[in-house]
Amino acid sequence: MKKYFITGLVILLPVALTIAIVIFFFNLLTGPFLGIVESFFIRYGLFTNGFLFLNSDQLQSITAQLLIISCLFILTICLGMIARWFFFRSFIKLAEYAVKKIPLVSTIYRTCNEVIKTIFTSKNQSFKQVVLVRFPNPETLSIGLVTREEISSLKETIYQDVVAVFVPTTPNPTSGFLVMYKKQDLIYLDMKVEDAFKYIISCGLIAPHFNMVNKEINVNRMPDVVPETISLGR
Repeated sequence: MKKYFITGLVILLPVALTIAIVIFFFNLLTGPFLGIVESFFIRYGLFTNGFLFLNSDQLQSITAQLLIISCLFILTICLGMIARWFFFRSFIKLAEYAVKKIPLVSTIYRTCNEVIKTIFTSKNQSFKQVVLVRFPNPETLSIGLVTREEISSLKETIYQDVVAVFVPTTPNPTSGFLVMYKKQDLIYLDMKVEDAFKYIISCGLIAPHFNMVNKEINVNRMPDVVPETISLGR
């Protein structure tokens, strides 16, 4: 009986949590406008009769929420269309100019803006290649994400062939270490970035299947020397 209960719990909990989160955001988005729409229904005598197992108040509330969600969806699409319009773009540029003139806020905004543009609009392989690296010591392996394959500032040095790798911490992958590795010390994986984050966040409980791309590397063999790295810290 205990095994059956645990199995049923494992099946029901994700469904229940998903429904709870959807209802939470549904109420969060519709809450500020719910009273206005319901008062409109009452004023014009709409949905005053119940339907099936719903009384008039419940029917008005559900209908109002669905109407609000539909309007918000249409409004979001319209805003996206307007954002592409020249005058609105000019307004955005003016707002950005004003933000950039505010001390401290300008630094945070520029950093966030550059990071987001790099991740979502860049055509390079930033945060798209999962690798295994020897971190924090030569005897251990950690999951890492390649952030940059060419470091222009190191081209004229002995570190000209290093690759920038972000090694996230678990269970919070938003913090981690930026480490420079020689390309031959990286073990490239065919793992998706989404699967890598699942693996990190779950502390290894969700272990996706993956293969090494450069199979000639033997992960069980210790390197003759410690892989040369440059750590920039957390």
